[in-house]
Amino acid sequence: MDSKLIRFIRQSRGLSQQELADLLGVSKTLVCLIEKNKKNISDNVSKKFRSTFGSEYIEKCRAFLEQN
Repeated sequence: MDSKLIRFIRQSRGLSQQELADLLGVSKTLVCLIEKNKKNISDNVSKKFRSTFGSEYIEKCRAFLEQN
């Protein structure tokens, strides 16, 4: 899962970095670093992200970003 996709999904849901961090059980700093592509998303956080937003929605967002 790449940083642009994570940022796009967060923004499309109207969430701040802090709100996303709270949903995922991580720090706002980690969300910021992931979005800036300075830290990779761990498998555990990736699983939580997928369960929070749904794989189908994530894939639709990925397809949209690839087209634009």
